[in-house]
Amino acid sequence: MTTSNETSGGDLRLGTLLGRRQAFSTIAARCSAADAGALRQIRDQKDYVALEPTFAEFCSKRIGISATHANRLIRYLDEFGPEYFELAQLTGISPAEYRAIAPAVRDQAVHCGEQVIPLLPENTEQLAAAVAELRAAAPQREEPSVDLNFERLERKAGRLVEEFRTLYRNTADAGDRLRLAMILGTAHDRLQRLELELGYLR
Repeated sequence: MTTSNETSGGDLRLGTLLGRRQAFSTIAARCSAADAGALRQIRDQKDYVALEPTFAEFCSKRIGISATHANRLIRYLDEFGPEYFELAQLTGISPAEYRAIAPAVRDQAVHCGEQVIPLLPENTEQLAAAVAELRAAAPQREEPSVDLNFERLERKAGRLVEEFRTLYRNTADAGDRLRLAMILGTAHDRLQRLELELGYLR
């Protein structure tokens, strides 16, 4: 049973994100930890059903990002904590760059040599210099390709949709259109089953 407090909490999170749509125009440079946390709660507690039937539709229609993008932001919050978002807002550091220097970011500050630089707007220049120094000193290693794989998958999905649309427009024969509809229906059923398996998307 949903209590009035749970409902008001969900409404507050929804209102916060809907009012901060611009925050998600980049991966995290404008997205705060609070925004990512609200997204996580909306997804996990299914607050989005007040506006859209699925999390994917909520992200696309109400925030202007894909569910893949939203889940990526949530993953960064789970992996790095709020400090990543704070440092990204101040210096524009990427997730891969942050991963390389993450041990030096703790207690709301960047630790570089003898310096302890708090994550505050007035320290932006110092933070940028410290990040550059830490990155230069970090062991060079091959970065995980998870983000790249997500981005490639998202592009492939977009291209597939366009292929269906183009083929339909260029197909006049009723039999061929029926065949296309059957293929699309089969793909839709498979994606729905996959969505149920990956329950975090609903």
